Amino acid sequence: MASKVIDDPVWARGGKCPEATQDVEENTKNRDWTIRNFGYGPLNPDNPDPGFWEGKAKLWSTNIEKAKSALCGNCAAFDQTPRVISCIIKGVNEKGTVADPANVPRYGNLGYCQLFKFKCAGARTCDAWVHGGPITS
Repeated sequence: MASKVIDDPVWARGGKCPEATQDVEENTKNRDWTIRNFGYGPLNPDNPDPGFWEGKAKLWSTNIEKAKSALCGNCAAFDQTPRVISCIIKGVNEKGTVADPANVPRYGNLGYCQLFKFKCAGARTCDAWVHGGPITS
């Protein structure tokens, strides 16, 4: 699938990328709003944050282990279609540097949150999580 994304980018076909995939300020504004209003997090999924997950478990009336299974990466609003991934790659703007734009979405398991309009990491979650994702086609 990655080669299709690079070989057939949406912008090359005249499609429009979501603004937050191209504008870091717009993306950060929307992400920060989601942190404040819908508990997007945890800050660093690789560093356990028991308080964050305890809060999610309480919100969803479940235990921490089950709360940890409700991630952006399996949310019905998490868009990882080839179109969106190509937009995220286009928006990285790091060609010729150490960061290869094609690797950024893969390494971060990134997608686009259709609910809150920002680039979202698959290992995080928010209060608005919806079962049934990700969107891949």
